[in-house]
Amino acid sequence: MKRASIACLLIGLVSGLSPLPAAEQPAADTKTASPSQPASEIEQLKQLLLDQQRQINELRKELAQHATEVKDGTKTEAAAVPAPQFPSTGQVASTAAILPPSSSVMIAPLAGLGGLPQAAAAPAAAGPTLADVNKRVDGLIRNLNGFRFTGDFRYRFDLQDRAANATAAALQNARSRYRLRLNVDRDLLYSDKSERPLAHMHFQLSTAPYNNDLTNDTDFTGVGTKAPFSIAEAYMDVMPVNGLTLRIGRMQEVFADNRQFVWDDDLRLNGFQENYRFAGKKNGLFVDFRAGQYILTNPNVLVVPAGSPYLNAGYLLGQRIASSDLFDQGVVVGGNFNKKWRSDFTFGYSSVREPNQIQLASTAAGQGLVTNAVLGATISSALGQSGNATTTSGGAIYSAGGFDVLHYGLNLNYSGSALHGHNFPVAIFLQGTHNKAASDQNNGYMLGASIGQAARLGDVQFQYAYFYKPANGFVSQFTDDDVGTGSGVNIKDNTLRVNFGITRWLAWENRLFIQKGIARNGPNFFLPLQQGYNTTFRYQSHLAFTF
Repeated sequence: MKRASIACLLIGLVSGLSPLPAAEQPAADTKTASPSQPASEIEQLKQLLLDQQRQINELRKELAQHATEVKDGTKTEAAAVPAPQFPSTGQVASTAAILPPSSSVMIAPLAGLGGLPQAAAAPAAAGPTLADVNKRVDGLIRNLNGFRFTGDFRYRFDLQDRAANATAAALQNARSRYRLRLNVDRDLLYSDKSERPLAHMHFQLSTAPYNNDLTNDTDFTGVGTKAPFSIAEAYMDVMPVNGLTLRIGRMQEVFADNRQFVWDDDLRLNGFQENYRFAGKKNGLFVDFRAGQYILTNPNVLVVPAGSPYLNAGYLLGQRIASSDLFDQGVVVGGNFNKKWRSDFTFGYSSVREPNQIQLASTAAGQGLVTNAVLGATISSALGQSGNATTTSGGAIYSAGGFDVLHYGLNLNYSGSALHGHNFPVAIFLQGTHNKAASDQNNGYMLGASIGQAARLGDVQFQYAYFYKPANGFVSQFTDDDVGTGSGVNIKDNTLRVNFGITRWLAWENRLFIQKGIARNGPNFFLPLQQGYNTTFRYQSHLAFTF
């Protein structure tokens, strides 16, 4: 339909709606008209409006048909305009206005014809895109009555392989595993002077075997037996002033960073944390003070009786057993060099009180002392991931006098450059530790670098890291169980990663670990896995879904 025809139809519509001027009717007609004459004119007007409404509806259908046929080229502008909402025929007979909303297609032909002012020809604002609508829907779904719901699902293929020799037996295990985690968050207690919440609640439900504190993975095994689902995280944050956060509950260690060096990324501890972050006004400068206090055990033993398993951990008859605790405190300082480069430096000091209770929980004699109180039932095995040196073979007393560990780290980050439409950020990182309570095998370190990311389809990320974890460096039961296969410490490991982005909610990640030992047994120095075993290879490939 030509623009002139559209203009004529709309001009007719506007003129039909315009009130008749009083000057066009003689005064005598007004005085002598019969009572039925106004009703007749109203009916004619209604009929005229109905005819015009029908023509407008036909025009609307034809424009919609043309818009659906447009894919590119000449009619792109018309296709981008949303179909106007017209009143129904029942509304036509009312006194409500029936002019369609202004749009670049319907009003532009009238501009310059004298029917409407030139300002009415301005194009309408572009409507929301499908991506915008999806984001708003996702936000509504995730934020129900203030509760935010997130989660992830991971399928992993895990292969371990080592040839046998006189030091260690063969290792060959190919298995499928899965992990499901659900998070619930809600902000609480808003003040009248600020939109910042004064408190925050968080908890996480996760699949996990009850007898392993370092994994949330469940093996594809057990025929049809149901897997356990338990509370992985549960804490409350209180934020009384800007920058200060006080946390209580079950949480990650305060310096956990998912680098797989000191702390396992699945480890959760019960206790308290304090965090104060000072942000500068220039160059993104910040100073982050952190502290954590974690209660590891509650022995509830006032007097050690004869035959008690605590005798194996160095305690004496009649002695009161204190709880085992972990204290960690330190600072993170960082800032920007320019728009692309930034860095941060970490320094901290951690100390474990009554550390032998941790090793005791990893023996058959002491497994129930520190684990069954949580579950209310006897589990199938002792605490896993041992690896530190002990004074006797398989004993419950550490060779190190304790674990008073200085830890430090440096991160250097480049925000990235685009290559073929994909961003390639760069990260360089190194960390080190020193255990003051041990005289040898007490200095550990790791270093590595990564380039790229796995955020969307076509993205790729490469990473390499080298780990050196000595036998007295830090607590083996708390460190990563993927880098160290069969032993958390007394290992040196080369790790290669290649990750591929598929969508914003799905990534394919691949990791190869190449592991060897460091030290051998000696006087008062016995290791679960001493140096001399053949190289251990471990390959993990998993699909990580987030929602």
